[in-house]
Amino acid sequence: MADVVAHRAQGVILMASETDPKARDPIETVRGLLEESLRIVWKAGVPDHRVVLDPGIGFFRQTAIPWHAWDCEVLQRLAELRALGRPLLVGVSRKSFIGKILGQADPRDRLAGSLAATAIAVVNGAHLVRTHDVGATREAVRMAEALRPR
Repeated sequence: MADVVAHRAQGVILMASETDPKARDPIETVRGLLEESLRIVWKAGVPDHRVVLDPGIGFFRQTAIPWHAWDCEVLQRLAELRALGRPLLVGVSRKSFIGKILGQADPRDRLAGSLAATAIAVVNGAHLVRTHDVGATREAVRMAEALRPR
């Protein structure tokens, strides 16, 4: 089940997090977790328009495929989660999968990778992003939106 962070006056963000250490298909796993959590919040009476979905980049470490490959595949296939009908929130800023791929142990060195991953997430369907570097990310998002297929 995805974690639920809620406040009635504002809404909820449902974030998928690891439950099956042998999970093999990132999008099928994330979609299943988010669908389960959607059923829970709807049953609790949370209005649909107050729900945002987060695929949990960086929160799947014990899967059957390497964790950094998992995160990359989720971002590559993010558009498949749009079928859930809710806005998608992605937080990739300075994440360890970027450090692994680029050989950057220090998160402070991951700006370029963070901007690239954010731009890909936006092109692939992210509606919202979480970032450490607001100004640079805003510019990357603007470019990604301008280049996103219509």
